[in-house]
Amino acid sequence: MRAFDDRGQIYTIEGFASALIMVGVLLFIFQSISIVTPQTEKSADMKLGQIASDTLICVDRTTEDCGSDLKAAVAMWNGHAATHSDDVSPGEPDIGRLDSQIRGMLSGDIAYRVELSYYDGSAMKITPVIIHGVPGDNSVVVSRLVTLNDDDRLSGFWTANNRFPQVIEVRLTCWYL
Repeated sequence: MRAFDDRGQIYTIEGFASALIMVGVLLFIFQSISIVTPQTEKSADMKLGQIASDTLICVDRTTEDCGSDLKAAVAMWNGHAATHSDDVSPGEPDIGRLDSQIRGMLSGDIAYRVELSYYDGSAMKITPVIIHGVPGDNSVVVSRLVTLNDDDRLSGFWTANNRFPQVIEVRLTCWYL
């Protein structure tokens, strides 16, 4: 007959200890992971930011005459700001064309505004050129840089200060209605 053997109890305790360690590791992993479900506000903002970024990239693409529509609109801008009574800067056909391109790329439930940020010789200025409402709390802002050189076709607004190259930040602010 065999003597009393307590190896079975040791294996049982070892099994429970390893199970507790595994449960602890799983809890640690699940608490450290940020899970974004498809219906959260964060994912909606990320999606809107991607749509806005894609829109600016498409408008800034190079056309067959080696220029972009975004650069042409900025280069021919005459310095007038849009107000809340008009959607687009008055007397600006290139900005109006830019507005129709952006409106065609965004869905109907997205409102937007476009601002130009530039250095006027003494300070940075931010001027709205397209306004379609006031941004809400959940708005996203994307931007592209446009560089104007003295050999570009420019409006009198840009040639007045004779500072080249001129770097302009085009900001597109989007929000859901």
